[in-house]
Amino acid sequence: MPPKTLFYCMTMDYPPMRGGVARYLSNLADASDGQMKVLVPLKHGENSDDVLKVKFWWNGWPKWLPLIKRCLEVKDGVIFVSHVLPVGTAAWISKIFGGPDYVVLFHGTDLKRIRTSWRKWLLKKVGRKAKRLIVNSQATKVALQKLMPAADVMVLTPGVKPFEGLISRHDARTRLGIAQDTKLVLAVCRLVERKGIDTLLQALSRVVVEEPKVELAVVGQGEYAEPLHQLAALLKIKVRWIEGASDDELANWYSAADIFCLPSREQADDVEGFGMVFLEAAMAGLPVIAGQGWGTEEAVLNNVTGFVVPAWKDPVAEALVKLLRDENLRLKMGQAGRERALKDFQWKDRWSKLQGSEQVSDIAVVIPCWNHAKELERTLEALSAQTLAPKEVVVVDNNSTDNPGAVVERFKSKLPIHIVSYKEKQGAPAARNEGARLTSAPYLLFLDSDVELVSDALRIMRQTLEQHPEASFAYSDFYWSYKLFRGQAWNGEDLKHKNWIHTSSLIRRSDWQPFDESLKRFQDWDLWISMSKRGRVGTWIQKPLFRVTESDRAGKISRWVPAFIHRVPWPVFGWMPSEIRRYRDAEAILKKKHGLV
Repeated sequence: MPPKTLFYCMTMDYPPMRGGVARYLSNLADASDGQMKVLVPLKHGENSDDVLKVKFWWNGWPKWLPLIKRCLEVKDGVIFVSHVLPVGTAAWISKIFGGPDYVVLFHGTDLKRIRTSWRKWLLKKVGRKAKRLIVNSQATKVALQKLMPAADVMVLTPGVKPFEGLISRHDARTRLGIAQDTKLVLAVCRLVERKGIDTLLQALSRVVVEEPKVELAVVGQGEYAEPLHQLAALLKIKVRWIEGASDDELANWYSAADIFCLPSREQADDVEGFGMVFLEAAMAGLPVIAGQGWGTEEAVLNNVTGFVVPAWKDPVAEALVKLLRDENLRLKMGQAGRERALKDFQWKDRWSKLQGSEQVSDIAVVIPCWNHAKELERTLEALSAQTLAPKEVVVVDNNSTDNPGAVVERFKSKLPIHIVSYKEKQGAPAARNEGARLTSAPYLLFLDSDVELVSDALRIMRQTLEQHPEASFAYSDFYWSYKLFRGQAWNGEDLKHKNWIHTSSLIRRSDWQPFDESLKRFQDWDLWISMSKRGRVGTWIQKPLFRVTESDRAGKISRWVPAFIHRVPWPVFGWMPSEIRRYRDAEAILKKKHGLV
C-alpha cells in the first residue's frame, strides 16, 4: 500500500468561523486522523492544538506575499488550497520556484467571482500547475470546466456527521417551549439575501391561511437579519429567531421540526455550491424543501428525500402544504434522506477518496440500458466501489420505461456520471457507439447494465494492459450468476469458431472500432473478430472480475443456454428450441460477414 499523503490546508475559513467552507474543511481534517494539518492566519479565532497560526499577510503589496513563503516551507506533503485566490496564487508561484505540489478545492461561489480577464487568466495558471482540482459538486465541476474545458476534475461532495444528542420530538418541543400540535418549519443558514428566507416568509403568508398552526424557526445570524425581521412583522408571520445556537441547541431544533425548508437562490456572485445543511437536515430525518440551482439538486433528491422547487413563493408554498398535510409523506422522505446520508455521505469516505485521488483512472465506462433500472443500481454501486475510479461514466438509456435516470441521479455524488436518452429504441450496439462518442478517456469499458464488477476490476484490467503493451484489450473470467466461465489464452483462429470474451472487457480507444449496429446478436464476437483481422490481440486475465446477474426479465442483455443443449442434433427431431434457432441464425450471419462459411 502506498504511503498516505500528508496535506497542509491553508485557509481563512475555519471554525469558529461559520459557513459551509469552514465546516467542510474542519470535518475533512477530523476524518484525516492527523493527516491534514491546518494553517490559519495569526488573528484567526481558533485555539485548537491541531491548528497552526502562521503569518498570511503583511502591510506591503501584495498583501498575501507571506503565503508564498508559507508554501515553500512545506517539505513533506501537499498543500490543500481552499481559495484559488489568493492562496492558490501563492501555491502556484511557490511551485514555480521548486515548492511543493498543491491541490485546489472549488466550492462554487469562488468561481462565480472569477469574472475579469485577469482573474480567468490567473485561474488557468493556478489550475494547470495543480496536482489535482477538486470540486464540491457536479454543478461546480461543470462551472469549472466552462472556464477550463480540459481540466481533469475530481468531485468530492461534502459528508455529514451523525447528530449527537438527538432527542425525541416530544422532549425537544418541551425543552424549546413549542406546542406538540404545532407544525414546525425549520431553516438553518447565514442570514444573507441569497438564502431565500424572504421567499420562505412570503410562502408562509400563504400557507398559514390553510395551516394556521404552522410556525417557523430560523437558526442563524447575518447582515440581512433586520430586513427579515421587518418583513416577518409586516406579513404577521410567527417566527422564532435563534442566533448563536450551540451544537446541542441546534440538535434540539432539528429534533423538534417537521420540515426543513431553505429556498436558496443563485445570485451574480454567490451560489449554493452543494448545501451541507440539507444533508444535516436529512441526517436528522427531516424532509427537505430546497431551491433549485447549482448543487442543491445533488444534496436533495427531488420527490425522494424532499422537493427541489423554483425559489419563488408559490412553488415553495405548494411544497410546504403538500408535506404539512401528509404525515406519511414527511416520514417517508425523512427516512429516505437519513438512509441516504448515512450510506452515501460519510466523511471517512471523502478522506479515503482524497488520499486515493492518484487512483482516478483514464477509463471511460459506457453502459447501455433498456428496462434494467433495478440491475443498473447494482451495477453502479459496484462501479462506485472500485479501487481505481473511472474518469467518465455514461449511461445510454435506450427508451426505457422504468426510469434509469432516477438511478443515475442517486449516483452523481459517487461517480462522474451522466445519462443520455433515446426517444426511440436503437439497440445496444448503437447505444455503445453513442456512449463512446460522448467520452474521451483513452480506455473504454462497455459495461452491460446487468454486470457487477469486483472491487479491483478496473485496476487489474488497466494494470494488465500496462504490462502488455502489445495487447489492444484485456478480458477476464467471469461468473454468470453462480456458474464460472473461464476464458483462454488469445488465439485469433480459435476465435473464429467460438467466442470466450465478454463485452465487458477493457479496450484501448485507439484500437477500438465501432460496433456493427446491423447485428442483433454477437456484436461483441463480431468486434473481437474484426479487431483480430486488423492485427489486434487481446490478453487474458485468469481471474473472474465480474458477475452477470441472473434475471428472467424480457430484454435481458445477455442470455445463456448450457453447452450440451447446443450439441443436441435438433434437425433429427424436426424441431428446435427458439433460443437455439436464434443463436444459429445469428451465428450464420456473423460467419457469412467474415467469410467463415
